[in-house]
Amino acid sequence: MKILMVTMKMDIGGAETHILELCRELGKMGHTVTLVSNGGVHADMLVSEGIDHVKLPLDRKTPHAVASSLKGLEKLITEGNYDLVHAHARIPAFICGILWKKHRFRFVTTAHLNFSINPLWRRLSCWGERSMAVSDDIGEYLVQEYGYPADKISVTINGIDTVKYSADVPYDDFLAEFHLPTGDERNRLVYVSRLDEDRADPAYRIVNIAEKLDEAIPDLDIIIGGGGTEFDKINRMAEEVNKKAGRRLVTMTDNRSDINKIMSCADVFVGVSRSALEAMAASKPVIIAGNQGALGIFDESVIAPAMDTNFCCRGYPQADEGALFRDITALFGESKEQRRARGEWCRSVVMKYYTAERMARDYVSMYERTLRSPIPFRGEADVVISGYYGFGNMGDETLLDTIAQSLSEEIPGVKISALTRKPKRDRMKKGINCIGRTDIIGIIRALKGAKLLISGGGTLFQDGTSKRSLWYYAGIIRLAKKMGTKVYVYANGIGPIMDEKNRRITAEVVGGADCVTVRDPDSKDELITLGVDGEKVKVTADPAFLTGGYTGEKLEKAMQKRGLSAKTPFFAVSLRRCEGKLAQLIDEERLVEETAAACAEIGEKFGLCPVLIPMQPQNDEEICRRTVERINERLGRDFACIAEPETAPELVGILSQARFVVGMRLHMLIFSGCARVPVIGLSYDPKIDSIMKRLEQPYILSVRTLESGEIVCCAEDIMRHHDEITDTVSRHVTEMAAMCHADVHRASELLG
Repeated sequence: MKILMVTMKMDIGGAETHILELCRELGKMGHTVTLVSNGGVHADMLVSEGIDHVKLPLDRKTPHAVASSLKGLEKLITEGNYDLVHAHARIPAFICGILWKKHRFRFVTTAHLNFSINPLWRRLSCWGERSMAVSDDIGEYLVQEYGYPADKISVTINGIDTVKYSADVPYDDFLAEFHLPTGDERNRLVYVSRLDEDRADPAYRIVNIAEKLDEAIPDLDIIIGGGGTEFDKINRMAEEVNKKAGRRLVTMTDNRSDINKIMSCADVFVGVSRSALEAMAASKPVIIAGNQGALGIFDESVIAPAMDTNFCCRGYPQADEGALFRDITALFGESKEQRRARGEWCRSVVMKYYTAERMARDYVSMYERTLRSPIPFRGEADVVISGYYGFGNMGDETLLDTIAQSLSEEIPGVKISALTRKPKRDRMKKGINCIGRTDIIGIIRALKGAKLLISGGGTLFQDGTSKRSLWYYAGIIRLAKKMGTKVYVYANGIGPIMDEKNRRITAEVVGGADCVTVRDPDSKDELITLGVDGEKVKVTADPAFLTGGYTGEKLEKAMQKRGLSAKTPFFAVSLRRCEGKLAQLIDEERLVEETAAACAEIGEKFGLCPVLIPMQPQNDEEICRRTVERINERLGRDFACIAEPETAPELVGILSQARFVVGMRLHMLIFSGCARVPVIGLSYDPKIDSIMKRLEQPYILSVRTLESGEIVCCAEDIMRHHDEITDTVSRHVTEMAAMCHADVHRASELLG
């Protein structure tokens, strides 16, 4: 890949070192990197190693600097033929964002910090097609403060060069430069950080307690590495301390490029973030303390919060001078062998979780996902997708995501527009061009320029809930045919269609399509009954069968976020609100009572926690909450709970940990299949029966006559034959995923 890396400046600092190591590792992996910044020692180092650098004033917000950066970057991007532009920090991301809207290149960002928020910056900030966060809490911050889609965020670590930072790095020349005594009898306390107002608090505190530390620790040398706006003030304080001590007790180094030598000479290190990890890589015992908080001496008791906050301690209390004094003297009170053992354990943590190679692999994975995703574009689309999109139903939203993603992978560079209820939101969330589903002028323009309309997936042709939706989708198809656009009725479910006029409309528009696939045999039979030529209709599978799930560390964090644990066995339940015609057929209160009774009994009998999952929160959350309340009332304790995954891959990952699923919505059953777990279908519509038959699952219960004992009996049978049922589900899901890929290939053929 050819990558344009854009940042503010490349002086000493955590984010700058992150970029330095990333550029180096990408180069080792065979990628070509060009760095753009306002220069600095790290930029000079990369140039000396053969990486191109272009200097632009990206570290300043003045109109002249912004204009110069815009002009320079536009020339680079339009002439450089880069595969991808990668911006770090808000000013570079803002400037690249302006150009991205104009030229529509592939564009990603990295968020290194919890930036200060105001309405202007919230509006101006641009996070690209995807964004990398250097910790989970920064990723959550992007979602909460900027509304950035969670499924567009990747999380990486601060990768450390474990060769450069090690206990074997010689440091005598560094000590000699500052006239510091050598010898193993010295006790060296090191603090390294950029000494700006928002980061220098521990440096002030260490200088304030320096005399007290000198009394408590023999042969002590304190070294404070780093420069910044507070350097001169802290340096003056250090000189006063040194005068009183009658020797150089505190040494200030200012900015340096040989931080690895400072780390190597330390006996105890104080700091946060990347500096703490570099000291750990050098096998030093570490006290984690910074402006945003402190965790004290790093050991197994604080490894989880340290890793969760990228070793920045956000949300934890700061270390006052008393706490710092206690931690520092405690470590120096240990024997050299004890400190050496601590340091070796610290290095083992870095080697396991924080190598620069792993960080670079995380970025390459994000780059590849970006390049495989639908391409942003201006002007006419190749494909327009029509369906029930923008209403917050996870199943239908996943259909759009998987259709667009699979088309992009099959046909690199394909331009896709979708008709959605909330085009502005979905444009950012889905990374494709979106048009309001009622914007007639916009729809006409889109269809006029497009080569193909995809109508689907989902159950678009039915009048069981409303006839208006059937008329809408039929109207879009008619409009496309008038414009000369090919039509692909894509993996649809058909029916029930009860009104004779609606049956004629469906036969006309589906029969006139250029290609027709349906997601189950029953839908094909329904079309044949309507008069559509059966030879034209191919049975395929719902596109959602292409959904993959979270695994590993990502799944573990998602489970924790939803209050779940792999150590607590559970089963999942999904109910939907009964409204419209459905409410006339189903007693919702009875549905809640019978389901709750069954869940309570299963929970008691098998020790499984019932987890209620609303698939469409605005509609399903209330009925799921009532069910949880009834379950807990029956058991006399808080046992059942609600989990609301934000994305389909997160849901599939969570379902993969369930013993089985009780589902009422179609896509809950499909996602259960993707997770390879047994499923009990609560049927209110023929589509539920159809998917259960295709998964070869006999556990189909009618919602209209549902009794708790039926659910319990199904659960008992599943628990007896769990492994063989799982094998059956897995086999059918693999077959249906292959059918989904065939659908994508058909679309490619229609596009020529």
